[in-house]
Amino acid sequence: MKLRWNQTYLKRLAASNIQYERRRVQSEQNYIPFHRIKQYIKRGEIIIKYTFETIRYDDNLPAKIEITDCPACRCRKEAHWHKELEFIYVLDGSVAVTKSYKKTELNADDIFLINSSEIHEIDAVNADENAKLLTLYVSYEFIRRFDSEFDAIRYQIDRGTQAEKRLKELMLELVSATDSTQEFPAVKQYALLMDIIHVLFEQCRREKRISLYGSCRVSFRNAKLAMEYIEEHYREDINLNVMAQLVGLNPIYFSKYFKESTGLGFNSYLGSVRLKHAIDDLLGGNMSIADAAKYNGFPNVKSFETACKRSYGLTPLQFKKQQLRVS
Repeated sequence: MKLRWNQTYLKRLAASNIQYERRRVQSEQNYIPFHRIKQYIKRGEIIIKYTFETIRYDDNLPAKIEITDCPACRCRKEAHWHKELEFIYVLDGSVAVTKSYKKTELNADDIFLINSSEIHEIDAVNADENAKLLTLYVSYEFIRRFDSEFDAIRYQIDRGTQAEKRLKELMLELVSATDSTQEFPAVKQYALLMDIIHVLFEQCRREKRISLYGSCRVSFRNAKLAMEYIEEHYREDINLNVMAQLVGLNPIYFSKYFKESTGLGFNSYLGSVRLKHAIDDLLGGNMSIADAAKYNGFPNVKSFETACKRSYGLTPLQFKKQQLRVS
């Protein structure tokens, strides 16, 4: 009997921690062999692409509080990861979060927790409706100061528990504490943050699950280390040899490994990170194109323009003008 490959499933499989596990294909009594999944990846039928996100914390707070109220389609975030714990609390509307193969629909008054370094993506449930979200990112380094076993455990908010109820109450208080007209809002925010961490420590700690297919998993640790280093040092002169030495791999092997892990070659990924920050600086202030290029690691303006044309089909100046017209 000819095996029917479930392409949607394969893409989801490849897009989560790069675990090549034997899984049944829906109603078939067959398994997907590891070598076939790898063949799909090599032929480019499955693109594994993650991005590392740098979170910029609020002033006087080891966290970032973000309230968004916009069409749900604008809440979309492709597969990415960051070191911070992330809480998503839905104030209105709905969004979908995909983590560890599982897609969860969140509606008003739902809360969801994403642990440090977990690859996840956010999508709209109904692109036409508005979604109002409170997103809280909590510093990895800050939490580790209080929990020496942080890297060996995970946090989980179970539905219907007192922990979930209390965390929802704290999230609503956090929304109120973002009102700048209040006295000492930063102090209130810090106090609420400590209450949230206390609930996590007291009621939400779990042991990390160990995959039964550990020997079949392709390690993503070195790719994460490389992407994190790039995000922190993209303004500097980074090359393939430096990164290979950082993770302790042969440069030729590292180049192949990095592309299989992220879907992009090393230079392409580095360029995309520099482009993202250069565009942010260009749109967010009075920085010139030449300054944005130099400040964000591009060797010259031409390389910045080439990267921008490749990604957006426009020069940086054309892109800026287009965004100004839209806004």
